[in-house]
Amino acid sequence: MGKFGLLIGAVGLVLCSSGNIAKAEKPFVYGQWLPPKHNVNIWGLKPLVKDLAAKGIHWKLVTGGQLFKAKGTLKGVGNRTAEAGLVVPSYHRTQLKHAFIVSDLLMIGRNELIMNGAAHETMMLQCPECMGDYAKQKLIYLAGYGVGGYSMLCRKMVTKASDIKGLKIRTTGALGRWARKLGGVPVSMSMSDTPEAIKRGNIDCIAGPVAWLKSYPISDSIKSILNYGLGSYSGLGLFVMNRKAWDSYTDDQKRIMWDAMPGTIARTVIDGYVGDDIISRQLAKKEGITITKTGAAMEAIWKEHKKGEVALAVKNATKMKAKNAQRIADTFVTNVKKWEKIIADAGLENAIANATPDRASLAKASKIYKGLMIKHIYSKIDPTKL
Repeated sequence: MGKFGLLIGAVGLVLCSSGNIAKAEKPFVYGQWLPPKHNVNIWGLKPLVKDLAAKGIHWKLVTGGQLFKAKGTLKGVGNRTAEAGLVVPSYHRTQLKHAFIVSDLLMIGRNELIMNGAAHETMMLQCPECMGDYAKQKLIYLAGYGVGGYSMLCRKMVTKASDIKGLKIRTTGALGRWARKLGGVPVSMSMSDTPEAIKRGNIDCIAGPVAWLKSYPISDSIKSILNYGLGSYSGLGLFVMNRKAWDSYTDDQKRIMWDAMPGTIARTVIDGYVGDDIISRQLAKKEGITITKTGAAMEAIWKEHKKGEVALAVKNATKMKAKNAQRIADTFVTNVKKWEKIIADAGLENAIANATPDRASLAKASKIYKGLMIKHIYSKIDPTKL
């Protein structure tokens, strides 16, 4: 065989090898039930997928519940129907009984930046039991996020706390206790079922962020919003990955994944939820939806209500045979106070308060928050040793 023939043969081998490599690099799948245009997808996950692809790590984002619904996520990612997904601890209390303690303390704070930071510090640095919950499900928790700005989004006219009495309120977890405190009747359901329920009148109100007015198809069903801005659901699993899939990565790939998480968290919380909160208020005005900000009366109810929340969260976890429930709850409370100072010192409270509908106005705050997540949490963990 001449030199030309040898060259052709060599090229053929390279092409075959490239084909095998391409097959081996089939994208991992991230599956969840949120609508494609939900802020978590637009601001958190789509930019993440693009960023990782540029660095040679390929993911496919499958939204809208095509693979599994919210309550099927733990099983779906555990059995590798998808390699990663979004986990809501409220839907998996028995399997995530330690991690759920953090989520069950939703009503002890109001600022999602504070609560989300405290949740990450508690779960990832100081609660091996929390991470152990995920490990038992063949999963690894890489990033979370927090949701704030809670209000009552109602299909009836609700302008004060007393108007809630007797109304059926869509809730999950600790929000059920809050609804009862206000005289409402809690109705537990997933958000995928909520738009139809509020439309049909099966529920009267949704206890949730104002941002949901944009995130879900509910604006046609909402007549009023009682805006109190109390409570922040934290400990949500933004990027929970199948353990074997994670272990298949090289150390360099794990570091790339790890380094991408703080920015994803910041975009989800600030660009996504805070940004949608601002836009939702504009949408409400356009749609003729009445927004009533509550005052001192609601603040007093909240301060009284949250006094018993730690004890109840510990009691709930203990019933599910969680270990060290009191320590986990106390640690989270301590971290909330710590993150109050971190956020204040960083000037983020003012940055959020002064934000405008122009998304660029949130860019600086998002960058600062990313830096805080790196400094206080992600820089302290070696992803190759997880």
